[in-house]
Amino acid sequence: MSNNEKQIGVKVDASLWNEFRDDVKSRRGSIKGHLKTEVNNALREYIQASKGGDTHDRLVQIEKRLEDMEGTLAEIDETKKDSSLSSTMENRMAKIRETIHEETDGAPRIHEQVIEMAIKKHAGKSKPTIRQYKDLLQQEKDVFSDPRPDKSYFFVDAPNYCAAVNQMLQECEIDKQQYLSIVEDTYTREWWGSQVDKFENRRDKSGKGFQ
Repeated sequence: MSNNEKQIGVKVDASLWNEFRDDVKSRRGSIKGHLKTEVNNALREYIQASKGGDTHDRLVQIEKRLEDMEGTLAEIDETKKDSSLSSTMENRMAKIRETIHEETDGAPRIHEQVIEMAIKKHAGKSKPTIRQYKDLLQQEKDVFSDPRPDKSYFFVDAPNYCAAVNQMLQECEIDKQQYLSIVEDTYTREWWGSQVDKFENRRDKSGKGFQ
């Protein structure tokens, strides 16, 4: 026994001591060579706990982890809800697109009423619902609203739409500011140019302009 060690001769509860030994064995694999260390650790942890030390810190950490887990579970739950909503909306959008395609029958544009009919059929008849799905269809570049104020048409073909809007500008049916807002703010110059190129390639092959 070194000068830094102290032989203690206290009596402890037999069942408690056996439980302590069993715990040491289960964690360390054996009692030999570990029992003294674990007694020292137990005494040290007791003192630290009485001062709000290690044991208290562990409890704080556990509580923090539980809070984090609750937050994570809440986020997962919200993600599931959002995913379910997105899946439902996408299914409705697919049906709306299919109905619009059937009603279009190859025409480059259709009346606004046709789009509203498709939305009412598959999503709902309320004004907010109709407005929401109209916006989604335009965001997804499925349909393109005629920018002229006195028109209630939607183009269903991007190259045709871009060529038509370019001609509207040339014929002064829309002004330069409105045109730039469509090209640069609603879409992008790069996308717009690619669609015009597609239209020109079609026209070279068929000899037809936009309809």
